[in-house]
Amino acid sequence: MITEDTQTRTPRNLVSTDLFSKIVARIQEHMPVATTYAETMVEQMLAYMATVAAYDPENPPADLVQDGHEFIYLTPSAAVDPAIHYFLDFTAEYRAFCADLTDGAFLDHVPVTHDDIRTGKSVTLTTTAMAFYGWPVDPSMWEQGTSCCQTDNCYLKVTRLTA
Repeated sequence: MITEDTQTRTPRNLVSTDLFSKIVARIQEHMPVATTYAETMVEQMLAYMATVAAYDPENPPADLVQDGHEFIYLTPSAAVDPAIHYFLDFTAEYRAFCADLTDGAFLDHVPVTHDDIRTGKSVTLTTTAMAFYGWPVDPSMWEQGTSCCQTDNCYLKVTRLTA
């Protein structure tokens, strides 16, 4: 049975206050969103990225991948994915962030389209994994129930750990 981590972690602690503010500002330069919404996007993106770093799709935690999931990678939601893209604008900071989370590996952003992404099954797996690893899940960022890649012309991406 899947069990949630009883202690919720704080995503903002994964980056400096300055970097957090820079990513929020970058989002607001390009998207017409309120500061609190942009902050929530960044918090959920950081929690998502930390989950990706901890999650091994070749050996997922027991019972995390439920029946009916063919695609076992984690995917950002349509609301969270832009925060990843804006974080990538700060290349050096992004590289250091990845190295800190993974003992030196890099979290690539890989274009993938799959039925589990289009139907939202992958987002359900992702939010379950986030909670399992002790990260907060803000339903407003995941409530659409769909992943970032909705068509075969996927311009957005799945994040996965690469060596």
